[in-house]
Amino acid sequence: MSAVRAAVHVALADLRQRLRSPRYLVVPLLIAWVAQTLTSETTHLVVAGEYTGIRNAAWFGGMVATMGTFLLFVFGFALVRGAVTRDRETRVGELVATSPVRDATYLVGRWLGYIALLSLVTALLVLATVGGYALHGTGTFDLWALASPFVFLTLPAMALVAAAAVLAETVRPLRGTLGSVCYFFGAIALFTAASLATSLTYGPTGLAVIRNSMVRAASADPTAFESRSFAFTDDPGSVTTFVWQGVDWGLTELLSRAPTLAAAGLTLAVAIVAFDRFEPSPGLTDRLAGVLTDDDSSQDDAASASDATEAGHRYTTPPSDVDLTSVTPASSGVPNLRVLTAELRLALRGRRWWWYLAVGSCVVGGLLAPIDAARGLVLPGAWLLGLPVWSELGVREQRYRTAELVFTAPHPHGQLAAVYLGGVAVAIVAAGGVLVTLATSGALAALGAVLVGALFVPALGLASGIWLGTPRAFEVVFLTLWYLGPMNAVYTLDFVGAHPETIARGTPLGVAAAAVMLLIAAVIGRSRQIGQ
Repeated sequence: MSAVRAAVHVALADLRQRLRSPRYLVVPLLIAWVAQTLTSETTHLVVAGEYTGIRNAAWFGGMVATMGTFLLFVFGFALVRGAVTRDRETRVGELVATSPVRDATYLVGRWLGYIALLSLVTALLVLATVGGYALHGTGTFDLWALASPFVFLTLPAMALVAAAAVLAETVRPLRGTLGSVCYFFGAIALFTAASLATSLTYGPTGLAVIRNSMVRAASADPTAFESRSFAFTDDPGSVTTFVWQGVDWGLTELLSRAPTLAAAGLTLAVAIVAFDRFEPSPGLTDRLAGVLTDDDSSQDDAASASDATEAGHRYTTPPSDVDLTSVTPASSGVPNLRVLTAELRLALRGRRWWWYLAVGSCVVGGLLAPIDAARGLVLPGAWLLGLPVWSELGVREQRYRTAELVFTAPHPHGQLAAVYLGGVAVAIVAAGGVLVTLATSGALAALGAVLVGALFVPALGLASGIWLGTPRAFEVVFLTLWYLGPMNAVYTLDFVGAHPETIARGTPLGVAAAAVMLLIAAVIGRSRQIGQ
């Protein structure tokens, strides 16, 4: 079998396996919702602060492609990531390691599989945009004008997203939550730079290509751009309409995609070099990263594997003087202190020394900082550190294959309560300095908002982990809420109460209601798992 054919087979196998998962059924619904929202009569795209286009096919294609590329660029990483990690956890990687399939062939296959899934999502987005035009559009339908931005802008960006996902799964420190955090903020930074720079036509999302074309069609002054000169709004105010027939795809516009494709190829090449071919011992890049991050998990894993192998070759007879006594199960499903302590230890297991140092610094900072800085800066930073703990809630049993033991216990829901309370304890401890400052300052409403947030975040992690079986969904949702709410003052999403306006608008009440619903969903999901 040729290398190309082998890579294609790897890609197709990954795509088929993903499409069989019920979790991906929600993707078309989200796509339809996004397209309907962007093409509805209440949503307007304003260019250069005072222009908006006639709602023809090209305009719909430009609007949805702009926002759709941004959403897929930020969230597509979490959507596709996981195939290499799955092979590692299910020991399929051991078969790959002993097969004649080369590293480059295997990783290129995974990359192609990720691109195929993202391309399928892009195609669904095009179809949803066509549906939006049929409902709300005007003028003659032009399929190429509508679809070409997706072809020349979205798909090259998806190649870079797929390559970044492969890289994150081959570099040991980036395989977990750290990889998701680094990618999220990196994607936001790239998109922000592309939004502010009018000449950055070679940006990964291609925003400037569409924006500059619209500016030329509107005969607007290209020097009039400000940070919000290309924005979606439901209240455009007094604007001038113009006709935009789509991007004129000349050589300049097409070559502007070359840096994005080159970056994708370079990222994939780095991933191939860093790939350890599922070896239990770390490679050079992993050892270097371990030195920089004090990560000795690879050595621990190798030692454990060695101990297990040696134990398999030893024959031991059971001792004859063991007194086996029956254990009476607890009469209540309420977790006791030992169970709570055990779950908290599991939640904190594997955290490095710098993590504890950072949490301690946030506690001290919350005590010493002014109350506004403590709420708006220290508290969001402290809870960002809790992300790797909360992302494991609800998925730990599947990941470590302990579901059969946990779900057959006398009171599995008591264990679920202990997991949740352990997550709440991490949130309260990380916010301890801020809580003390709020209490001593008499800011009881803000104190209550923080406590409500401490109940909400672990509930979100637990429910999403149980129902979706992956930590990546929670990571994406949490980072989005964290970025938009506390850090960018979107008050309806400010789950930590970082801004006084959040409390004035009653957002903590909505957060509390969401926490209750998420806990109910978690209990229902766990009951469903137990009954299977």
